[in-house]
Amino acid sequence: MIKRNQIVYRNERYGFTLRFPGWWRNYCIVSRAKLDRETEYEVHFRFKYKGKVYDDIFALLIYRMTKKEWIDRGYEDSPLGFLAEFDGRVIAYSTPGELPYAFVDNKTGDYNYKKYGAAIELLKRMVNQDVPRIVQTFQSPRKTVTMRSTPFRSRNVVPCRVKRRR
Repeated sequence: MIKRNQIVYRNERYGFTLRFPGWWRNYCIVSRAKLDRETEYEVHFRFKYKGKVYDDIFALLIYRMTKKEWIDRGYEDSPLGFLAEFDGRVIAYSTPGELPYAFVDNKTGDYNYKKYGAAIELLKRMVNQDVPRIVQTFQSPRKTVTMRSTPFRSRNVVPCRVKRRR
């Protein structure tokens, strides 16, 4: 069910949707810049505050690999979060590990909470509280294996015929 004040992001290319809190409209822009050579496709949700665009709030990354390959390559132990697998692709998400460098005071080398305090608190809320809820709204009309407790099912299931005892 879509709440009245939610924003629904639809990706027509891969057929998935995400739901965002309505108030994000003023603080988020979408960028589809491909920054990682290992990905097939990327969607970056970037932080916007008082007309200036900063780093990512989070990003969705699509890799051409199966979940088994994802695990074998060590991505399962990386900062990336697994979202879903479909058609030989893995959708993952990432959040920043640090605040944007733009919030650093050049004189002290520390974050300038006096100047950027409100922006820092807002970004921290978005990354730490909202993103985990947003990724839970991930939906795809395609046959997917998601991060939720969905068992992996092989496409080549062979029926087992057992003779019954009488």
